[in-house]
Amino acid sequence: MKKLLIPLILIFVYSCSTISVTSDYDKEVNFSDYKTFSFLKWREDNSRFLTPFDKARLENAVKEQMNERNYSYQETGGDLAVSIFIILEEKTSYNSYTDYYGGYGYYHRAPWGWGGPARTTVSSYNYTQGTIIFNIFDAKEKKLIWQGTAIGELDDNPATRERNIPKVVKEVFNNYPITINK
Repeated sequence: MKKLLIPLILIFVYSCSTISVTSDYDKEVNFSDYKTFSFLKWREDNSRFLTPFDKARLENAVKEQMNERNYSYQETGGDLAVSIFIILEEKTSYNSYTDYYGGYGYYHRAPWGWGGPARTTVSSYNYTQGTIIFNIFDAKEKKLIWQGTAIGELDDNPATRERNIPKVVKEVFNNYPITINK
């Protein structure tokens, strides 16, 4: 079962659930001084989580966001080095509902008013939470200058993957220090 869930890291439930997006950056850096970017190699453990198609979709979405900010892609040796890292966690969520009338409804009069003993029903479901971390380094200094993350519940519908990857990446890069040039 886990093998089926692993390739789905990039299918955050974009429209049905919220994605938690955070970012941080070095306030001393002038991001407009950089002109080019390259990707760092994928970590080996991420190759277990992603298909080659997902990697390409992710890189293409990052390229689009960087190009919109006037950075040019270079195969190697860019001013900026971009890494993408994936984390999966199995989670359990609980829901509860309390029926304050118990099984008696309006037919039983308790000393404090209508109703009877309350009954609470608890249900749980398991899901996989995915985290995508984008790190951008000053390649010359080998120093982290920006980090953006997206955390959300995975969707098991493969048909939404291609559509949702660019949306998730765009939402993370909306917090990048350079805004999109139009």
